[in-house]
Amino acid sequence: MSDPTAATIPRAGRGTSAPESSTEPAVWSDVAARLRDGSGTTWLSVAAAGGVHTRPVFASWTGSTFVLASNPGAAKTRRLEQTDGTVSLAIDLGSLHLVVEGTAARLTDEADLERASTAMRDVYDWPTEVDGDLLDAPYAAPTSGGPPFQVWEVTPVKTIALPTQDQVAPTRFTFG
Repeated sequence: MSDPTAATIPRAGRGTSAPESSTEPAVWSDVAARLRDGSGTTWLSVAAAGGVHTRPVFASWTGSTFVLASNPGAAKTRRLEQTDGTVSLAIDLGSLHLVVEGTAARLTDEADLERASTAMRDVYDWPTEVDGDLLDAPYAAPTSGGPPFQVWEVTPVKTIALPTQDQVAPTRFTFG
């Protein structure tokens, strides 16, 4: 995957100016490296019949997409199945907050599930293994509903990087 295009988001309004040192846009390769190191809380939002559904997830960056696991009986799984694929992820990277707008699709192919399993292990040290069209694991988050899990892939379309301490300018990344 080639790097997305980056554009600085202009600041507007009283009290929003930044120090001269933070006028440069964020650099995608730096953001991607931080995603591979793991993130703080990541929130998945899915709009479907019944309104917007937001839940915390482990979303692992594969190098071009995010993968996340969801119990087949979970409300977020039902919402993912009902939507046209449009989702967003809100990701805390400490000094950057990311809002990722993208499309979600379920992964069922063994090679794709192996790629997702590898990403889960690399990013979160979570040992998963392919079991048919699901991922199984020896443990899971207490609120996850437990294994096994469907795997969903989120392909970014647009990402907004918002600095928490003015270290870079707010930046819009567009994937093509």
